[in-house]
Amino acid sequence: MPLFMMISGFVYYTAYFNQNGQPQRKRIYRQALNLAGIYLIFSFGFGVFKVACGNFSNSDVSMTDILMIWAKPINPYWYLYTLIGLYMIFSSSITESINTRAILSITICLALISSFIHFEYFQLTSIMYYGFFFFFGMAKRRTCSNIKLPYIILFVNSVLLIAIFWTKAFNEERFFNRIPILGFLIAIGLVLGIWVLFENVSCLSNNLVLRFFGRYSLEIYVIHCVFTAGFRTIFPSIGIRGLYLSILLNFAISTITPIIFSVFCKKIGIHGLLFKPVTYLIELKQNKMND
Repeated sequence: MPLFMMISGFVYYTAYFNQNGQPQRKRIYRQALNLAGIYLIFSFGFGVFKVACGNFSNSDVSMTDILMIWAKPINPYWYLYTLIGLYMIFSSSITESINTRAILSITICLALISSFIHFEYFQLTSIMYYGFFFFFGMAKRRTCSNIKLPYIILFVNSVLLIAIFWTKAFNEERFFNRIPILGFLIAIGLVLGIWVLFENVSCLSNNLVLRFFGRYSLEIYVIHCVFTAGFRTIFPSIGIRGLYLSILLNFAISTITPIIFSVFCKKIGIHGLLFKPVTYLIELKQNKMND
């Protein structure tokens, strides 16, 4: 998720800031409203699905939870809720008056503080934690320079990777709880490592397959959870019990089906209603006025 937030910040700056580094607020606010519409549509739909299929779900959802989605997201749609908050924060005039280093320092402090805060509403904790990664992506796009990792960072990253495998191998998950900063450092190390890998390996940075799936990333994100939740229960009942086979099939179905659904929605003209609802309604109103 930190990597996704960094990518989101990179794309956010690319799409909604001009050549002088000024935010195009009108476009940002409209996209924030689009994200809010997507969040409400799919949170409500998925929430109803989980209520109806509660016995097959890995987490209980009640009608109260659905009615409270304006303040407390249903998993996994917390990401959209957090993204909307970050869109608004980093388009404000306050952030324009602070230099990049200062914002990075502030967001690092907030990310570390968030480890000690457990507030369930309005995604406050997530906004504090992921603000650093989101802004780091923005700063990366602004400078347009490749990340150069010194050998010491690579060494620290290797040590942290060993810590991850050790933790998973011996089920010592509380190890991270005892040292909150460790999880944050691991996230930074992994994000930078993956980013550098894609910057320097041409078969990854110019991969047509990855670019194709990237164009449907939003659709995959909001729809995939329906299939992953369902097939996690269905596969064992039809005799598919192998861990790796289940993961592979679930991954393939949950990735390809949203793309097919997206193409179908475009064919029948409702794609905008689902994935850019505010823009769709504004354009619909303008077309009626022109008629």
